[in-house]
Amino acid sequence: MGRAFSLGKVFGIEFRLHYTWFVIFILVTISLVFPHWLSPLYWIMAIAASLLFFASVLAHELAHSLVGRANGIPVKSITLFIFGGVALMTREATRPNAELKMAAAGPACSLAIGGLFALIWLVTRGVATSVAEMAGWLAVINIALAVFNMIPGFPLDGGRIFRAILWRATGNYQRSTLLATWVGRGVAYLFILGGILIILLHPFGLSWFDGVWLAFIGWFLGNAASASYRQAQWPETATD
Repeated sequence: MGRAFSLGKVFGIEFRLHYTWFVIFILVTISLVFPHWLSPLYWIMAIAASLLFFASVLAHELAHSLVGRANGIPVKSITLFIFGGVALMTREATRPNAELKMAAAGPACSLAIGGLFALIWLVTRGVATSVAEMAGWLAVINIALAVFNMIPGFPLDGGRIFRAILWRATGNYQRSTLLATWVGRGVAYLFILGGILIILLHPFGLSWFDGVWLAFIGWFLGNAASASYRQAQWPETATD
């Protein structure tokens, strides 16, 4: 995570922004404004929604980090980048239960935030339409974030939960990591294949950009799975 700058500390954990964050921030904001280009209100609400979305991603990563720290796993920093956020931990979990709790904390936080925005949507939908639209979008995007992260593709949260379950059942950390990595690579290949099919066939009204984005996510997940597996081989990683 080079080319990132620090914005200070949150709960004693350094918070950093990668330069690619600005790319996705602009894309999300523009997508929310479209087609109301000349409306100052839509620009204000779109920027607010984008900032709240990334605050939600930060909260997701903070949930991982705080639960990890409570289980004796030092957390160096949290970095927001084009694909969301990543918490930099100095070592892996030493117990499967700690891994399970830490991995589940992020999706649970996103679901809670999604529920909060859903409640705001219910309260404001007949009173403040703009606020209700923003809250509804944030509710959906946070729930979608939780669901996406629960895909059992290592190193997504679902993949780490899958590894923790295997680790607890077999007592073998290295083998569980290897199996979770294989599944993670399989998920990545499916994303890439799905992206190619979307580019060629445009199903459900999806555009070529949707296909490119999905394939790009698959490519990133495949690389992240390999990198996470290599990290798990370091001498200071977990034991049974």
